[in-house]
Amino acid sequence: MKSATLYLADTAPAWFSVETLNSESLVGRARVPKTPWATSGLRLHIFGRRQPRVREEAPGTDLPSRCPERHIQGDRTFCLGLHYLTVRSVKEAGQWWVQLDQFLRCQGAAELTRVWPVKQALDHGDAGPHHERALALAAEAGVEEEYASARLGDPNWLTDPKLHLFDEKRHPINGRARCPRGCRRRARGRMVRILRTDCRKRQLLVDLAFTEQLRRKALDRYWQHVFNDGEKCCRTMRGCPLAAHEDRIEETGREKP
Repeated sequence: MKSATLYLADTAPAWFSVETLNSESLVGRARVPKTPWATSGLRLHIFGRRQPRVREEAPGTDLPSRCPERHIQGDRTFCLGLHYLTVRSVKEAGQWWVQLDQFLRCQGAAELTRVWPVKQALDHGDAGPHHERALALAAEAGVEEEYASARLGDPNWLTDPKLHLFDEKRHPINGRARCPRGCRRRARGRMVRILRTDCRKRQLLVDLAFTEQLRRKALDRYWQHVFNDGEKCCRTMRGCPLAAHEDRIEETGREKP
């Protein structure tokens, strides 16, 4: 059966030049337009017979060898998405190249601005599936902007523990309390706040708040694992938790709890 790397070589876009190839591995240079490497190119190593992975041929040459905020993993491979694509056809190979193209354009933006495009990635580690589900719930409930604000750390109803939206089994509670979003309806000629129990989206909003709680806990665990690993920050990204962690240790001489 034809390997993924051979399919990828057959469908390589104009911005990628193949240098060496076999059924297990493909090495070439990516010159994605409008990135810092559009002329010189990034030399990449793609490998894997079914689910191809990719990294710099010599990690650390043009990109950090490892950087969570730039989605370069501990094994030096690029995180192209929540799920690895299986490449068994020309169509699937084309989808893989689209993922790589988007990833490298994001790398270009990060290189120039020190910020990863906000809408172009899911959270790290086990937080990723929760983030993906939260985005879907927010879209279904029509509260994308409110969710985006909460995820960026702005205080709102989604993350306020004092509201007590659900119990330990994720069941909605406090139905006679007012809707946490401040929703209103017309009654006797005036607008009044509706109760939680009257909200048609109540379960959706509870599911979103619960999923966001899971996301935050999973992301905290991920960063704690990174801290414990002793990985050094590459200092190429603004607001990196690893950089803040290192600075905190340097300032205090010990790790704060």
